[in-house]
Amino acid sequence: MATEARPAPELHVEPTERGRWVACYEHRKQPLSEHLTASEAEACAQRRARTEGIAHIFLHDSYARVHEV
Repeated sequence: MATEARPAPELHVEPTERGRWVACYEHRKQPLSEHLTASEAEACAQRRARTEGIAHIFLHDSYARVHEV
């Protein structure tokens, strides 16, 4: 029986409505962590990516633009 290929996980850094920043897996509601700044959340996502072998991190800025970091 053939198995379907699962897409590689991605990490996202996103702003919250309360002015904080979260690092989270794509399509998951529960964040991995919450931070005061985007830089702190990005650093956390980069550490997690290195540990788990995740190739892609995306930063969602305050203007709804998405940038790969």
